[in-house]
Amino acid sequence: MSMPLTSLDLIPAFCAVLEHGSLSGAARALGLSQPTVRRQIETLEAELGARLFTRAQNGLTATPLALRLREPAQAVLDQAHGLRRMVDRGAQVAGAVRLTCPRVMAVHVVPPLLAELRALHPGLVVELAATDSTEDLLHRAADVAIRVAPLTQKALVARTLPEVELGLFRAAGLAEPADLVSAPFIDDDRIGQIAPWLAARGLAAPRNVVLRTDDALVQIAAIAAGMGVGLCQAGIAARLGFVRVLREVTVQMPCAVAMHEDQRASPAVRALFDHLVAGLPGALKGRPTRPR
Repeated sequence: MSMPLTSLDLIPAFCAVLEHGSLSGAARALGLSQPTVRRQIETLEAELGARLFTRAQNGLTATPLALRLREPAQAVLDQAHGLRRMVDRGAQVAGAVRLTCPRVMAVHVVPPLLAELRALHPGLVVELAATDSTEDLLHRAADVAIRVAPLTQKALVARTLPEVELGLFRAAGLAEPADLVSAPFIDDDRIGQIAPWLAARGLAAPRNVVLRTDDALVQIAAIAAGMGVGLCQAGIAARLGFVRVLREVTVQMPCAVAMHEDQRASPAVRALFDHLVAGLPGALKGRPTRPR
């Protein structure tokens, strides 16, 4: 049986260039030299018989074919990581790893994934810093971070995940509002982001505000209590049984898992990073965690 590719090393190079948009960025993420990554991309294009990237002033631009190959290539890479994790389960994955993530995710998304990881590696202790501020990975304020803002720090190994969808929701026991203007509404307080967000989508500001709070966890709790319509991540809303209001109104947040590139050699840090990369896409959509 002939191999479809001469080396699976070509897949990480392809995915890294797609993610970072340049050979230099991909080389930093993979810990390789730029000529090595260029050679791998050229080999992959030769073996596939197709162009995957074109040069642009700001780096490399993916061709339509490359964009179509993104998902299957990432699936191959995830399966390869899965094989490695099965082998590494016999290795020592233990000690404390510090994870930082937004408070809403720390309460509603991350705990089931950490329970899965604990079952795989009983000696691993996760220190969870639930904060909406950005912990500095470069100065080791955290080992692994879940970010919902564009990454700006260099020297990070990062995996971009599907965007996090937010929308307007109500509790199942709250009657369907006739319109958003008169509906009981849960608004923010001093941040003042929700009203401009609605205005940008052609919606008038709600007049029947029943609660103002800048705490997203409190907003979700108020929706669950049936107080009114509020903003919530779609995956969390699905898990809590909320009902969508104005389905066409949506906003997308970027999402990524990141760690310092020097931490790749740590079995404990790598185990947490890989587990989050594999499990977060489903968890953020409200799907149950996978059985192990």
